[in-house]
Amino acid sequence: MKDGLTNHLISVSKDAENLLNNLMENYKKLDEKLSEKSKEINQLEWIKLMNNYKNTAEEIILKELIYTENV
Repeated sequence: MKDGLTNHLISVSKDAENLLNNLMENYKKLDEKLSEKSKEINQLEWIKLMNNYKNTAEEIILKELIYTENV
C-alpha cells in the first residue's frame, strides 16, 4: 500500500506541476503586460501580475486536480 500511495502522490504532483506550467505559459501569451518589455519598464507591476496569475493557477489546480482526486 505504501508504494501505491507514493506513486499516486508523485503522479498528482507531476500533473499539478505540468498544469501550473501550462497555465502560466497561457497567461503570458494572452496578457501583453507580461512581456519582457513590460518587465523591463515596470518590474513591480510585472511581478504583481505574475503573482496574481500564479495564485489563480494554483487555485485552479487545487479545485480541479487536488480536491477532486480525493472524492
